[in-house]
Amino acid sequence: MAARRRTLKNTDLPTGLHTRVVRGKTRYFFIREDGTEKWFPIGVSRGDACAAAREYNAKYRTPDQPISARGDKYNKPLSDLLPIVLKRIKAEEKLGANSLSTLEQDIIRLQELHGKVPSKAVTMQHVNQYLDTYCIGKSNNVYNRKVSFLKKVFDYLCDMSAMDHNPAKLKKVKPKEQKVRQRLPLDAYKAIEQAAPTWLKVAMQLAMQTTHAVLEVSRIKYRDCEWYNSPIIENGLTVFGVLRIHRQKVQLKEASRVAIPITHALKTVIDSSRHDHILSPYVVHKLKTDSNPVAKGLTHETQLSTRLISSTFSDIRDQLGLFDNLQPEARPTFHEIRALSIHLFTQMGIDPQARAAHTDAKSTKIYQKNHILWVEVPAAELVI
Repeated sequence: MAARRRTLKNTDLPTGLHTRVVRGKTRYFFIREDGTEKWFPIGVSRGDACAAAREYNAKYRTPDQPISARGDKYNKPLSDLLPIVLKRIKAEEKLGANSLSTLEQDIIRLQELHGKVPSKAVTMQHVNQYLDTYCIGKSNNVYNRKVSFLKKVFDYLCDMSAMDHNPAKLKKVKPKEQKVRQRLPLDAYKAIEQAAPTWLKVAMQLAMQTTHAVLEVSRIKYRDCEWYNSPIIENGLTVFGVLRIHRQKVQLKEASRVAIPITHALKTVIDSSRHDHILSPYVVHKLKTDSNPVAKGLTHETQLSTRLISSTFSDIRDQLGLFDNLQPEARPTFHEIRALSIHLFTQMGIDPQARAAHTDAKSTKIYQKNHILWVEVPAAELVI
């Protein structure tokens, strides 16, 4: 049935606002998006009723939304649904701290840009607007990650009956870019290490001896070291114990848990981290000097964020002028220590695959500790 045409005197009323004579008095009432009615109190002025209706429409109603979608209880503004999606992702997917932080920031951006849009009114236009707003000047890889984010969120909304189809799945991704960063030469590593504060020296040396990236290095605790009652000799090296590392990037794979023998070189790094006499559970640590709360994702006031470790490394690199001939994005970062370490172990004739927690590890054995399987790698160390 077609809707009744408004009378001439009511043509100025906002969408959803109507009048009706009740017991001889004109009453204003409003029809919400879900079809329910909101009656204004007797005596409310026409201006106040119109203002309230316009405020509701601006926040919840999309002018081009099809009438067939109105009254749909699943069709809610994204600002109402995105917190539910975030809660589901946290419960159903095992995301690392960095991935979760990025997801939360992306959802905040989506709320700010399209929070008022009803879920079933989302189109490719909204997808493009999000990408145009937050991917300007970014790499193709960042652009593609934002497309993947939208696909994930809209998939959850489809699963919740809040969307009928996922428009982000129609979005064409950009070609994957090759990394342009230059590798870190050994002489540059030594120069940065010499200029670094003690805590950064420890982080760099741990990355070099273990082949692990900044995320794992920042999380190594003293309790992750299991010390033998007496040292043993393995591969011609004295081994004092094992250091267990669980690589987060491949945390669900068998090879992600490695037990690295603590040789003299690695023991020296761990021992040197204690020389500052700071009480900390973390091998890489620094005394907190401000009164700000502990940063999100950290568990102790002396723990260092991966961002601080990486940025300090890059700052020293630039202060030394080691790669001034390169654009900032092409200069080697802390992460390149991992590649340098793997390269040096390979040159020594040692397969670094298991130590680096790569899959299909060779020349290793599996052992169980507290019902958890660990890949035990051969003893080896770098002397640089």
